[in-house]
Amino acid sequence: MTGWGNFRGRALVLALACVALAALALPAAAPAEPSAQASIVGGRGGSIAEFPFLSFIEAREGEHGFACTGTVVAPRVVLTAAHCVENLERGGLTPATDYALATGVTSPEEAKPENVFRVAEAHVFPGFDPGALHGDAAILILDRPTSAPPLALAGAGDAALYEGGATVQLAGWGLTRANAKAGPSGLRTTSMVVEPPAACEAKTHGYYSPFSPAAQMCTLDVPGKKSGGCFGDSGGPTIGQRPDGTLVELGIISTGGDFCSTKKPNVMTRVDLVSTWVGEWIAATESGGPRPIFDPKTPFPLMAKPVAEAFAVSTLRDRFGQRFERAERVAGSCRRVSRSRFKCEIAWIAGRFVYGGVVSPFYVRRDNSVVWDSHFLIRWGTLKCLRANGNRCPIQSKRG
Repeated sequence: MTGWGNFRGRALVLALACVALAALALPAAAPAEPSAQASIVGGRGGSIAEFPFLSFIEAREGEHGFACTGTVVAPRVVLTAAHCVENLERGGLTPATDYALATGVTSPEEAKPENVFRVAEAHVFPGFDPGALHGDAAILILDRPTSAPPLALAGAGDAALYEGGATVQLAGWGLTRANAKAGPSGLRTTSMVVEPPAACEAKTHGYYSPFSPAAQMCTLDVPGKKSGGCFGDSGGPTIGQRPDGTLVELGIISTGGDFCSTKKPNVMTRVDLVSTWVGEWIAATESGGPRPIFDPKTPFPLMAKPVAEAFAVSTLRDRFGQRFERAERVAGSCRRVSRSRFKCEIAWIAGRFVYGGVVSPFYVRRDNSVVWDSHFLIRWGTLKCLRANGNRCPIQSKRG
């Protein structure tokens, strides 16, 4: 089937009936945080005295906002997830000026002016893949130093802690169940166990097929499987313990099972993957060292077809709102144009209108970060007129 960029009249109606098109499922309503997920379901209440290095992160994006958790790793540097800095629902980066952080408080509502910080800069790990969530790490540079103690970062010497069997702690301020209206009043924590890499690949396959043992780790609450991930605490630390008793951040909470299922593993970015990069930013921020240099020749990550379909749907949800979300029928097909770009033909019926056109999602670099964006051209007319009068019907269009 050819593209719909020049369709008129009955061609649009016929496009909807084309049996070669695969149905695209409309995603569920998005939570008030970026699309990846992880928080504390079950577990117990914790305190900032127990986890003094934790930082509560909130950001305002237009009329909406989101919350994440971070870890103080230097007086002015907080480590969090890349998807807490990139907007995976709309593409692009959240401006540093949209953030506020709190350290030294068990409940964010109790924060005093001395506990609240603005963000001067935000930087995403240059190896972040927005589609696969590999390298899901970022740093926020505070406008002034915090007195919160830093947490040590895992490095090459901590490889044994990733092999499976180690007990770790998760902590943060996220939702305690998927349908909760608000987060808890204070931070919560739970103990989990690091799963062997092969078990992570097997147990995440049904809901997160891109799992990479080289870039990620996973944890489960075994044997009971009563606590685990949910929305709101992405970016928080997975806290392990070295043989000498030193606490160390092994992972950055990245994603988890659907609807905060405690039966599925939580997936974390391995901190030993990003610790050298974080260390370079700590040296640049705290000691005046050189800022990390990004190689502009680094290739874009490979965009997978399911990722392209999700980005296309996100584009239409964002730009057409209820005119797309209330669709009675959606059909579409995406084809690869290059390593990092797809062309998706899509059509849908909503109310009296039938819509159709092309969405082209692609990866692009902004501020040395790989983010996604898209171009689109959608045309529409009334279904009744198109069926009766064909090419004589008025057609509206929108591009972006």
